[in-house]
Amino acid sequence: MPVARPHRTLEVPIDSVAAARVAAPFADRLELCSDLASEGWTPDAALIREVRAIVDPARTSIVAMIRPRLPGVSTALDVAAFTTTPAVLEASRREIEASARAGADSVAIGLLRADATIDLEACAALRDLARGLGLVVAFLRTFDLLADRARGMRDLAALGVTRVVTAGVRGWDASVATLDERLATLAADAREAARAGSAIEIVPGGGVRASNAAAFLRVSPHLHASCRRGGVISLDELSALREVMASTPPQPS
Repeated sequence: MPVARPHRTLEVPIDSVAAARVAAPFADRLELCSDLASEGWTPDAALIREVRAIVDPARTSIVAMIRPRLPGVSTALDVAAFTTTPAVLEASRREIEASARAGADSVAIGLLRADATIDLEACAALRDLARGLGLVVAFLRTFDLLADRARGMRDLAALGVTRVVTAGVRGWDASVATLDERLATLAADAREAARAGSAIEIVPGGGVRASNAAAFLRVSPHLHASCRRGGVISLDELSALREVMASTPPQPS
């Protein structure tokens, strides 16, 4: 298997130990969640422990998605579903602590306000808790639900998160924009982050595949891809995507 350039990273979301066994040799990060088909919820601590036991920590880090699945919480992929409530905030705290105990290296948070802005107060509290437990903090694709991406990038800069996954669209459906439109949006995000003095990693996600990876690599060396074919994680897709990452010439700086 070709080795990708060190500055390029691949993050693969998974929801089972079986998927972890397939993806780990190719992934720099595994984003663990429950029920990936519904875009994921916080993984059980047992899943984190089991994946930790089979993954080489020198090769692949473990990210725990933090999205509490509480009674009555909406399953929609909209602002209301990710808006902070006292119950969601408290559950997020517990799940960050459990993820750290189970062996996660990182957590991905993404709480919003009802006005489609990042809930800075809630996210700062979760950030501080996570960092105190030795975890790297990332931001979920809830970034794509924001009313104002430029403001959102400035808010992420203020929070000091390490990376953000985004499809470069408004909303969850990446098909509403062409590839060129998405690339332009992602490039604008990167420029806004630079203006804010942030080194945050923009991680394109949402339909990233070996067939289009070279295009996304024009705007970011970091990719988030489920690498599934027919709903099942694919060794062929993982291998092909990693090959593209290794063989695509770097963009001029």
